[in-house]
Amino acid sequence: MPDSNILNPSAFNPYAPDQSAADQYLDPSDTCGCGDTGYLTVKTVPIDLAHGVGYVKKVPVYLCRSQSCNDFTLPQAVARRLEDIAEEMEKSGAEEVVFSWFSGDATAQAHRQAFTLQFNCREYEDARVVLVVPGQAVFLQSTTEPSEYYLLHYEENYNTEGTWFSFIKFYYDEPGFSYEEFLDWAEDGYLKELGCLSMDEVEDALVSELGEWE
Repeated sequence: MPDSNILNPSAFNPYAPDQSAADQYLDPSDTCGCGDTGYLTVKTVPIDLAHGVGYVKKVPVYLCRSQSCNDFTLPQAVARRLEDIAEEMEKSGAEEVVFSWFSGDATAQAHRQAFTLQFNCREYEDARVVLVVPGQAVFLQSTTEPSEYYLLHYEENYNTEGTWFSFIKFYYDEPGFSYEEFLDWAEDGYLKELGCLSMDEVEDALVSELGEWE
């Protein structure tokens, strides 16, 4: 954990240098394939391959809350990534893979992605989730003080085994909130680290700080 409580804003771009945050940013809600409001979640998606039908697990999709709905919508960035994954599957002859933004350890990436996506649209007693960057960050806004925010941020280079997240508090007074605007603001903004949590500690820490969730 750093000695100072001010974090390096460059650490908040979770994507490769040749990809912009805007390209990978996913809104927490959009339109489901049925036309109703869709919420960001993960789903196994079939994909056409030269050697037959393949399946990609844990793909970010927009899906409504109707249990009988089988329709969904793919975010544009996800659809583009699926094209690359299809090429990789055809080269390897794979029939089933786990979605990841990059080639490499897809299992670990998908696990983090699913973990962060479960917080989408969650409301605690004192804060609500306003933004999820899959596999990387969860932003929450206080329900009593609109300028008060909390952030869970994946620590890629934390020197301990397992998956760890920084738990951060900051104040942001600009109207509205977007990931791109946050990155610009964070260049000079103050971010106070409240602690560093293992994945198993995150749920209890959020409840302790923000109250129970619905």
